[in-house]
Amino acid sequence: MSPGERTDPGLQPERTLLSWQRTLALVLVVGLLYLRGTVVPGEEAVPEAPVQVRIAVMVVLLVVFTVIGAHLWLRWRRSSLGTHDPDTDGLPVNVARPWAMALICGVSLALSAVLVVTVLAH
Repeated sequence: MSPGERTDPGLQPERTLLSWQRTLALVLVVGLLYLRGTVVPGEEAVPEAPVQVRIAVMVVLLVVFTVIGAHLWLRWRRSSLGTHDPDTDGLPVNVARPWAMALICGVSLALSAVLVVTVLAH
């Protein structure tokens, strides 16, 4: 048996897909909380960005997560539920391509930067 060959693929590919879905869901929840603004109208204890900025951030989050979610789903289906890489005829290395990982990190960093700028601008 070669080092990359497994006799029992187990549930690792499914757990990886589920972790990606949880990550996307949690960042989306953070985006929705950012869109919501303050809990009490008129209370400015915590500075917030204008509504247009919050809506733009949410639109960007939705577009990025739609792209990443579609990529994950298509790659998952194409790889026989994460057990077979059609390009190499072996086991898949990752559920997502590296660009998806870089994109989610970049979007998280950008969202953090927008939040910091919002607080420092007031």
